[in-house]
Amino acid sequence: MLIVKNLKKKYKDFLALKGISYEIKEGEIFGILGPNGAGKSTMIKILTCFHKPTSGTVTINDIPITNIKKIKPLIGWVPQEETFYPKLTVKENLEYFASLYEIPRKEFKQRSEEILRLLQIEHKTHSLAGSLSGGMKRRLSIAIALIHNPKIIYLDEPTAGVDPVSRRALWDIIRKIKQKGITILFCTHYLDEAELLCDRIAILRAGEIIAINTPSKLKKEYKTLEEAFIKLVEHENNKIS
Repeated sequence: MLIVKNLKKKYKDFLALKGISYEIKEGEIFGILGPNGAGKSTMIKILTCFHKPTSGTVTINDIPITNIKKIKPLIGWVPQEETFYPKLTVKENLEYFASLYEIPRKEFKQRSEEILRLLQIEHKTHSLAGSLSGGMKRRLSIAIALIHNPKIIYLDEPTAGVDPVSRRALWDIIRKIKQKGITILFCTHYLDEAELLCDRIAILRAGEIIAINTPSKLKKEYKTLEEAFIKLVEHENNKIS
């Protein structure tokens, strides 16, 4: 589905990504874990076509990321900040973003109703987006990312700042998205949700991937995912120092 090969990004004298490589299988939830400054945001900006890599390649379904016209319809993105217009209703926001992909009205009606049911937000169809709770706002951002039926969706800290009940509800939604056959790249700081949701996890530190494995295999070697994360990051820090 998504193949990243030797991806590098340099800003003046700073190398933010130092040649990362990984592959995400179709229908997989692939987690990215890393401390602040690890390079997650830089990587996402490249995957969403906002930044060009200094070197290396990214392909989705064998299409290079440089072919923006063909890549954009394949990807959905849920950034940490709100992606919608607060003075528009939920339905109006979906209509606007669907229009950017030139989705026919009949198709939009069917697709939007399906997505709103999936995200359990159909009762908020005519509510102003700005009036929604934090958890509902996050669901709307996910709905917008799904409206054009992407092949892969990038979730960047999707549960950050929401209450525990909404956080668990979002976990269920992410599982349902996977059941629809959509591939998910999942960036998070929360080790518990990475363990519960992800098929495989990549640990990113200072622009390098220092481990890729399933949560169960990481736990088998280090007892807990938290211990695996801490020891792997500390080990790499000690190598540099």
